[in-house]
Amino acid sequence: MLFSNFSFIFKDLYAYKCWLDYQQKLEAPAAVAAVQAPPASAAFSARALPDADGIWEWQDYPSVRARIAQAKAADRASRPVEPIATLDFSPQELAEKAARLRFRDPGPAPRVSVIVPVYNNVKLTIECLASLARHMPSGMPVEIIVADDASSDDTQALLGTLANIRYLRHEQNVGFLRNCNRAMAKVNGQYTVYLNNDVQVTAGWLEALLATFDRYDNVGAVGPKFVYPSGHLQEAGAALATDGTATMVGFGENPNEPRFNYTRRVDYVSGACLMAPTALLKRLGGFSEEFLPCYCEDSDLCLSIRADGHEIYYNPQATIIHHLSKTTAATDSDFKMACISKNISVLNRKWASSIEKNFDPRLIAFFLPQFHPVPENDLWWGKGFTEWTNVSKAYPNFVGHYQPRIPADLGYYDLRLTEVLKAQAELAQRYGIHGFCFYYYWFDGHRLLERPVEQLLLSDKPDIPFCLCWANENWTRRWDGMEQEVLMAQAHTDEDDVAVIYDLMRFFKDDRYIKIDGRPLILIYRVTLFPDFAKTAATWRKVCREQGLGEIYIAMVESFELAQANTPPSAFGCDAAVEFPPQGMAEIKPPSGAVVNPEFTGNVADYRDVAVRYASRPAPGYTRFKGAMPGWDNTARRQHAGFCFEQATPGAFQAWLEESITDTREQNFGDERLVFINAWNEWAEGAYLEPDRRFGHTYLEAVSNALDASRLLKKN
Repeated sequence: MLFSNFSFIFKDLYAYKCWLDYQQKLEAPAAVAAVQAPPASAAFSARALPDADGIWEWQDYPSVRARIAQAKAADRASRPVEPIATLDFSPQELAEKAARLRFRDPGPAPRVSVIVPVYNNVKLTIECLASLARHMPSGMPVEIIVADDASSDDTQALLGTLANIRYLRHEQNVGFLRNCNRAMAKVNGQYTVYLNNDVQVTAGWLEALLATFDRYDNVGAVGPKFVYPSGHLQEAGAALATDGTATMVGFGENPNEPRFNYTRRVDYVSGACLMAPTALLKRLGGFSEEFLPCYCEDSDLCLSIRADGHEIYYNPQATIIHHLSKTTAATDSDFKMACISKNISVLNRKWASSIEKNFDPRLIAFFLPQFHPVPENDLWWGKGFTEWTNVSKAYPNFVGHYQPRIPADLGYYDLRLTEVLKAQAELAQRYGIHGFCFYYYWFDGHRLLERPVEQLLLSDKPDIPFCLCWANENWTRRWDGMEQEVLMAQAHTDEDDVAVIYDLMRFFKDDRYIKIDGRPLILIYRVTLFPDFAKTAATWRKVCREQGLGEIYIAMVESFELAQANTPPSAFGCDAAVEFPPQGMAEIKPPSGAVVNPEFTGNVADYRDVAVRYASRPAPGYTRFKGAMPGWDNTARRQHAGFCFEQATPGAFQAWLEESITDTREQNFGDERLVFINAWNEWAEGAYLEPDRRFGHTYLEAVSNALDASRLLKKN
């Protein structure tokens, strides 16, 4: 009893250490190493903290959501746009402007055919054609087809006899959709562009759209960046919701923001300007007449193209100025809304399962495997050392500081037991976590902490998706990644590059391994520690292809110096980046309560602030997988000099995660809709979703809530 109750007195005695070792053996495999009793004042401050009661832990949710919306609005306001000069002809000069239109003879086999469907609004049509003539690529044979749907204004008189324009006229109005399809039957070009007459093109637009088919694989259709004459963005591609409604990505924002200015796959592109191979369009039958008279036919076409095995791309190098709905402005609004409502229902019935498939981003939680003893840790830190050793002995540094962290449902588990991982997987999936990203430790051919994932590889249970993140730092005596006393060093040589990819390929072949478009996903924690990671990446890709594995998907973690650098992953030979909070966004402040540990020299920040900063952070001009964290407090690893975030609650976390999910749906497509959570079980860093005695399942409930709410709530 003396050793149990007064361990802080006897902790240095040999007899006490022998007794403790015996107790650990009795309690194995859930043993926890020596628990150091905290000062009385610290223990009191821990007891004063409220436990989750269904009310207080959610109170920060509305305020954090509101702050995120305000921060995004302030960011947009800080970057005003300028109006764009457009062609604006007076009615009196239309005949003259039409007569001056000059197009080259496209010959019998044009590269591109441009279909301009028109119904009245001859002023807009002539302005559109004038912009086409001004920005026609030199040396490229382009066929211009004006498809006139029985206009009653001067369209036929002004355009019917112009040289090198194919003027196709219906004597009776057949509607936009049929007008386009009938014109498609007359197309001679290798590629076809649908181009509304209420748009004006800009320099390089056609060349950029066409180049998409050469630069990217399996392109089925491509659309441009649409901007309003006011200078505001209309859309940078579009995203579909599960009910068939669409979001115009970036609507009303500044078109120069980086996230709108890289080529990427999207759910669909607007039929106001859409390029596709003519043979593909003819084989699919053009726009489906299920959507007569119009609306949703372009999203349906894109979904049909994707179902045929092709991809839809947005290319911002092509910019189109669009007078939105000018051609339908005179249509009765009730009729228009009835058409939209009907066709959204048709679209939903036809494509609901396809849209649903990738609608929710896959939530992946980082997984720390250091919850079982290994010989190296026995040598470096003492026999029986696991992550629980540090977790169990932490105590508060100030009043209101939440320490120690005590696990609930799963207890002080040992990952040598396969039933532990099964229980973790079941718990994660019950609340909406898609899979785990296990940290992978490789040091010049030597593996550490590999047992949990090796056991997973040898069994078909648990059936949970997983991937690996190579934590490629040196293993040192410090817990913050700094290079102090090195216990095990990295090699990062050409030979090691080959050796490690051969080891990783064993996991890539597992059916549960997380893939992006069939490509196994591998994360690298610090690409900047390699002599030349682009070279390493090229080596890995070559080996995987040679071994019959095909292509792999490499993502760099934006840690340390990359946290705020916005460095394109391509600079390191990577495909994407992974956000890794809390790095780079904390603002230091004094602790909210009186310091009770006289040796405390650490730092404190407000979790709500970092949540708002990350959630409202402008996206970069490349694929980034957003991240979120339930909290952070590494006091367990650095008692006197730790860094912790106060006010970390499930409500604030849910607000952050919701925004990450919603942004990911809009910005990323398909398998690239991933959100990483730091972490599932970083107990010594206070970053965990697993239940503890204070919060129970509330952080997991926040995950489930965020997935549900992000489907229902409209963005501010």
